[in-house]
Amino acid sequence: MSNQYLLHLPDGTEYGPVDRPTLEAWTREGRLPAETLVWPEGAPQWLPLNEALAAADAPAPAAAPVRPVSAPAPAPAEDRPETLPSMRMPAFDGKAPAPPSRPAPPPTSPVPRALVLGLVGVAVVVAVLAGLLAVLRPYVAKRRAIAAVERYALADRRVEDAGLVVELPAGWSALRADNPFVARPGARLVLAQPAVGAFGAVSVAVRPRQMDDLDAHLDELLQDRLPRVPSQKEGKRRDVQLGKGNGRLVRTTWEDGLVPMQGALVAWADGYDLFSLEAWAPAASGDAFVAETDALVRGIAPRGTNAARIEEGVERVAVEVPELSRDALRLLVAERMSEGRGLEDVPSAALRMVSRGLDALGAAEAAEMRTIYQQVWAPVPEAQRVRLAFLMNEIKAGRPVGAEDVLGLRTAVQAGVLALPPEQRVRLQELSGRAVRQSLLLP
Repeated sequence: MSNQYLLHLPDGTEYGPVDRPTLEAWTREGRLPAETLVWPEGAPQWLPLNEALAAADAPAPAAAPVRPVSAPAPAPAEDRPETLPSMRMPAFDGKAPAPPSRPAPPPTSPVPRALVLGLVGVAVVVAVLAGLLAVLRPYVAKRRAIAAVERYALADRRVEDAGLVVELPAGWSALRADNPFVARPGARLVLAQPAVGAFGAVSVAVRPRQMDDLDAHLDELLQDRLPRVPSQKEGKRRDVQLGKGNGRLVRTTWEDGLVPMQGALVAWADGYDLFSLEAWAPAASGDAFVAETDALVRGIAPRGTNAARIEEGVERVAVEVPELSRDALRLLVAERMSEGRGLEDVPSAALRMVSRGLDALGAAEAAEMRTIYQQVWAPVPEAQRVRLAFLMNEIKAGRPVGAEDVLGLRTAVQAGVLALPPEQRVRLQELSGRAVRQSLLLP
């Protein structure tokens, strides 16, 4: 068994010679790395540490004598190094074989590093694209909406209907009837402003009794919408200026499923034709929708054809019916024109409607009106007055009265009204107008 060993550590350092007990002690204490090479004295080659220890009991091969080298005495436990031997020992005088060359560690492959860098680059590109997509998404959605609407848009920016002309502001388009966006049966005009997600429809209704009361028409329209939009809430109303004429606007809000919506409802009249514009958009469009609807309203110009015809009719019958105001006469004339009737019966209709509406007035107004009519009938002889009162009751009941009787009655009323002082005549016209309105409300 060899008693002296030369040690070759993995970092190239050599120690020795050391004796067997020291080698075993350093091994137990973990001071020698497992890769340490050991040359037992007289051995032909270097051995791994574990093989050298295992072969220590085998007889050593004959070797040339070497000059003995005394092994250093083991250091006291407290003075021993913490890990490896700290003192370089003289090597054997005998020439030890060169320690085997340790293969250099294989170079680190650049592939994993390149792969990691590539993945990082891909992640950065994906993040940039995601951010860019988030920024561009509203723009892309808007462009898609505009493209979808343009497929159904009419080319003209000026739209003419029987009762109105619309100069469409920039961004608004009139849609064909086969468009998939707006379904409003009977609508005269269907509109879209895809940049803010807005749509609209213009409709018309014949309402001679509401032609000078746009709020009443708005009430009717809002009531009709309730079954379709039960969550509808009404905002403030205000007057609006159309391109020609005036209108009345109310803004609304509601929920379409889970999407908050906002709308604008505008009403205006051309005689007995009552037009309405209903526009809507997601509430997220905010003030942009308000600005767009205001611009659209300013581009609407009613033709005023019906209004002009009504005014002509009022001029024709005003002299025959001096007890009615112009506004009351417009209602009578508009009602007949809307039904395609003539104006020949307006004088007798005025008598009938004033008589019926008188009973619907308040007690004080009814008494005041009867007092004024007593002055109207005062110049008429008693016998004729009784006859005229009978005719008035027949007309009030809707029974037929001869043309000559109607003419006599009208002549008497006309003369009596024109004989009234101006203040009383104006007051009679005011009260008679209210009576006509009340009569229109009666079944």
